[in-house]
Amino acid sequence: MHTTRHTASSRLVRLAQFFAGLAVSAAACAQLPPPSIKPDSGLWHSGAGFHFDLGKKKLQKTRQSLSGMACNLDAKQQRICLMVFDEGSEARYAYVGQQALRIDEEPVVLRAGKDELDAEAAATDGRYFYVAGSHSAKRGDCASNPASRHVLRFKLDPATGRALRSPAGSAQGTLVDYADSGRLWSLMQAQPELAPHVGERKCLGSEAPPKAPTLAGQQGVNIEGLAVRDGQLYFGFRGPVLNGVAKVLAVDADALFGSETAPLPKATVSSLALGQRRGIRDMVAVKTGFLLLAGPDDSSASQSVGWTVSWWDGKAGAGGGVVQPQLLAALDLSDVKLRQCDKELKPEAITVLEETPAAYKLLVLSDGMCDGGPLSFTLAR
Repeated sequence: MHTTRHTASSRLVRLAQFFAGLAVSAAACAQLPPPSIKPDSGLWHSGAGFHFDLGKKKLQKTRQSLSGMACNLDAKQQRICLMVFDEGSEARYAYVGQQALRIDEEPVVLRAGKDELDAEAAATDGRYFYVAGSHSAKRGDCASNPASRHVLRFKLDPATGRALRSPAGSAQGTLVDYADSGRLWSLMQAQPELAPHVGERKCLGSEAPPKAPTLAGQQGVNIEGLAVRDGQLYFGFRGPVLNGVAKVLAVDADALFGSETAPLPKATVSSLALGQRRGIRDMVAVKTGFLLLAGPDDSSASQSVGWTVSWWDGKAGAGGGVVQPQLLAALDLSDVKLRQCDKELKPEAITVLEETPAAYKLLVLSDGMCDGGPLSFTLAR
């Protein structure tokens, strides 16, 4: 009997060790780096580039500030994208061709007046265009920036792929069903996960800003991603990022653009583990969820972490827990050469050119590059 008990005990120990080994192996596999992928080709051509009625120096700075795009197909099955910039208050269109952007000069005035929206993200559901300001404090000195606290919506014309105008056919006409909501600021303040990071002069990142060294970094909110799916708007945050976890806020679009005096709509905040010092730089809806472009968060110590693309099913973690999206690839940008017009390479906008059961083909645009410095990548699913 003693021998039998001893043998059974040994077997249990061996089984425990076996399953422990499996757990360790699984954890090791989960931590393996993702495949590193290079662009499919070099930088795409964009002709003479985007034009704005500005002085030469300001024009170049604006061309280098592309920060978001929202793309769809027109009636001729041409892909046309609304491009937004974090300088000025105007957007532009561009057609996506064969390794080239064909720039269209129709101006789209996002907000009247001289205040900058700091447009950081755009999305479309085929019915409307949506554009979001950063809702963040100024990076240099933490000054409050109320002009950035807006989310815009305006009607899309499915025939042209552009914003619908009144009168019809007028490139300078009034945007149809144009709505400007300032309610996201209050909605963020109502979410326990975001409230500590929403307020006046909430410095970005974790360090004091260059022009205000006596202030502390407070991981202030900074929206840089936007996607729309099934009537819900999803706002992706570059900051706050705490312990490698970034945030996405989802809210019903119609409710957000309801009366400013109506009760705040219900929102869901998801916590996504994108890696240490990585926040969301853009996001786009796909058939089964979302692709997330992640890159350095707002802390200066994070600027060398690189960019990745992950897939997320769009579901929040049970009980508000952290979700681990599927890491698809790291972007290898080492061979990309800056041109005379370029300043730096910071991927901040993505759209899906093709989605198959095996792969996603993406177009990636960058802040710091003239006209976004378009690059295409193919990611295995």
